[in-house]
Amino acid sequence: MTDSNHPQQSSNDRVVDADSIINTFPRESLAPDSQFVETIERPPRPADTVPTESILRARLAEQYPFELFSHQAKALTALAEGDNVTVTTSTSSGKTHIYALQIARNLLDAGVLNADGSRAAEQNEASTALCVYPMKALTKDQKQALDDLYDDLGLDIRVRIYDGDTTGDRRAIREEADVILTNFAGLNIYLEHHDKWSRFYSALDLVAIDESHTYTGIEGMHVAWILRRMQRVADYWGSSPQYVLTSATIGNPHAHSTELIGNPVTVIDEDGSPRGPRDIILWNPPPRNKSRDSDAHDDPVEFTEDPSKEDDTSPADEDEAVDEFVPERVPASVEAPRIFNHLTANDIRTLLFCRSRKLTELSVKRANKHRQGNSGTYDTSTTPRIEAYNAGLGRHTRHQREHEFKAGALTGLATTSALELGIDIGSLDATVLMGYPGQRQSFWQRIGRAGREASRSLAVLVGDHRTLDQYIITNPDYLLESDVEDAVVDTSNNAVFATHVLAAADEIALDNNDIDTFASETRLRSATQMWREAGYIDGYLDAAAHYSGPGRPQTRVNLYGTSDTDYHLKLAEDVDRTAHGLTDGLDLEPVEQNRAYRDYHEGAIRLLNGQQFEVTNIDEDRPQPIIKLKPVDRDYYTRTRSKVNVLDADTEQTRDVNGFTLHFGRGTVMVHHHTYDQINIKNNEPTMQGIPTDVPPILMDTQLCWVEVPDTIETALVHKYQDYGTETGVDPEDTGMAHLGYIAGLHAAEHATIQTAPLELRVDKNDLGGLATLVMDTHYAHPDYEDITDSITDSFEAATNALEQRTQELNDTHSSGWFIYDGVDGGLGFARAIYNNFEALAERARDQLRNCNCGQPNGCPACTFDEHCGNDNKPLLRASAIDVLNQLLGDTTPDDLTEHLPDDEYGGDRRPVIFYS
Repeated sequence: MTDSNHPQQSSNDRVVDADSIINTFPRESLAPDSQFVETIERPPRPADTVPTESILRARLAEQYPFELFSHQAKALTALAEGDNVTVTTSTSSGKTHIYALQIARNLLDAGVLNADGSRAAEQNEASTALCVYPMKALTKDQKQALDDLYDDLGLDIRVRIYDGDTTGDRRAIREEADVILTNFAGLNIYLEHHDKWSRFYSALDLVAIDESHTYTGIEGMHVAWILRRMQRVADYWGSSPQYVLTSATIGNPHAHSTELIGNPVTVIDEDGSPRGPRDIILWNPPPRNKSRDSDAHDDPVEFTEDPSKEDDTSPADEDEAVDEFVPERVPASVEAPRIFNHLTANDIRTLLFCRSRKLTELSVKRANKHRQGNSGTYDTSTTPRIEAYNAGLGRHTRHQREHEFKAGALTGLATTSALELGIDIGSLDATVLMGYPGQRQSFWQRIGRAGREASRSLAVLVGDHRTLDQYIITNPDYLLESDVEDAVVDTSNNAVFATHVLAAADEIALDNNDIDTFASETRLRSATQMWREAGYIDGYLDAAAHYSGPGRPQTRVNLYGTSDTDYHLKLAEDVDRTAHGLTDGLDLEPVEQNRAYRDYHEGAIRLLNGQQFEVTNIDEDRPQPIIKLKPVDRDYYTRTRSKVNVLDADTEQTRDVNGFTLHFGRGTVMVHHHTYDQINIKNNEPTMQGIPTDVPPILMDTQLCWVEVPDTIETALVHKYQDYGTETGVDPEDTGMAHLGYIAGLHAAEHATIQTAPLELRVDKNDLGGLATLVMDTHYAHPDYEDITDSITDSFEAATNALEQRTQELNDTHSSGWFIYDGVDGGLGFARAIYNNFEALAERARDQLRNCNCGQPNGCPACTFDEHCGNDNKPLLRASAIDVLNQLLGDTTPDDLTEHLPDDEYGGDRRPVIFYS
């Protein structure tokens, strides 16, 4: 039973601790006393309980087999007082029981159940509940958990699943269920037919939103609007449900939950559940020995898993102090599977969390290879079964592997974040994380899957040679800080809002009652007017605005994007499926446009379910675009290069930060995934470069945050770094420009602030982009250049030329600085959150730039390099970036740069039109 008060023990009662793992790991990769390993010991925590009879009525208290944890008692008390509740406590802390018990109380209070738990009437028209989960597998597990609990309590409560997999009599579920379990993708569709749900919605007393912290960014926007549409339906049928949100720990549970449901909440965040002892190993792979690690790339890898190859310096000598100079480490994608093998070979039930679906497949191969290659350490006569697990495998395969792991037939699963949530796979002993997952919340959520309740557990974080990982490895106290990243839900994206306006108008006509309940008057009137002019809405808010477009506007809602167009992955027509052992369908999820252009352009090589595929064609001349694939066996993988430009940024908010001007606003960003490289699998070296993708640029109207550097600081730093050239990583013939060292610092600061953003926010840095520039004004909106986005058509070069021409024509004083933007059309809310938290973000960035031990003026993947850099990580200069950020933070003052200012007013070299993405 998941997320319950049941104590669980490890499946084999093995004692797993840091010392035993370190001491028995093959010495060729890591010595027992290696300086690359640090252990954090987390002591057990006893339970804080409250007598059940003091909270629950006698009928429930007598049957409930546990004492209530203190957070459960507080949540149930708040619910009894009529509050909406958000519970943010650890994995397996009994959050499910909170809403389960509240449902039972509601059914007893409403007379649906007799005092003895039997049904008072066959038909329930008095009290119903809706529970929404982020994954179908989790929905299935939670149904079992609820059924088991109600059986223990002797309550005849009808819990039913209603989603895309539901077969049988759906009408019976709608008319008979007390509790319906679904997901937001389904709920979005089902709201259209709310008249068929009239019994259920007229009696709706409780809405439970499980794992609510997962609803951030794009999905969080959509969920917020789906919940507002659902509330309109509930209001229409006369019910007023309470909300229970259960969440992992996040930094802003009140603000996040309030924005998500559009109603106030009471936050319960003091965890009363017990915790067993846990050893956490921070495992920094050693410097790469290319002769020893020559097998590191026997399988295809992605740049994101091994960014260190961007640094072409040689590894440190064996006798060199590696804490002073570490240009390159064994990638986590290579080291983590070795540890995964070490644990599973010793019969320790383990989850390995990987960053991508591709790496789950590769990790199984690498783990098995490591076992076979170390016959002196492991018994190779038997092979503990390990498998990959990811969302692309398809429902049946995933369910089979869940069952096999739970039953003990599998010892290990290499998984994506799909198993981060509370899907019931039974008890396990250890978790291995291939790189830092990006947020402390995700880190604790993942390692919390092992050692459930009071049993001992082990967690191993294998660091990658990139900014976030090295920050964590060198600042382990960060993991123990009380402040956790904020989750971001921003309902200001107009593209997302507009699709939900259509859906809402289709469900129930919009009118003045929706002003300030569904949306503000200005926004709602503007949206209805736009759709009325487009022929999708008839009428006005003052009377009734009805939907009049094509059927089922709910299908326009794409929970994972801001448009309704996804690209489906299909086999090419001439593929011999039998020869390659392929089924009729690939059973893979669709991808949105930006990812399609970046990762699935023609000629791209992708590894899917262990098989290499080459993209043969993107067919966009149809309502549902299709990406066609054929199986191949190549000795290379592909890496796409991208260019970025900001066209017309317009300020909405501004504030001063120690003389720097910080902005938040909107603008048009152009992204062009223009070329790709073929990278040899064996040595990670390019075999062909600059191959055109033939995909057009993407224009996004999105949110941006940007900072302008004061003129005095710019002038001083231009002079201070005017002699820097090749140190920035550029070719010798490109040096000699006085501004190079300074713009290289801005470029490095832009990279660092983006890469450290996940230290403060629940954001994937891949959802952010940036641009450093010497001519900020060129990228601003100007009345004389309102037609720039129309004039550039589909050409990135045309956009660049237009901006260069604009620079020559503008007479304004040009400022310098850098932009950070949301990489999704309409924006995600991340740029706004960065604007609000910029000082904390800048401090993290400065510390990582300053403390990195790479020894390189232009930095390395642990401090400055970014795999998505459109300028091949050139030019970059750490010292210049540190100076800029120190000034912004107020740790140094302009007076500290006085010696670098010219004696006379600076005329200087002509400011070049330069911008680096």
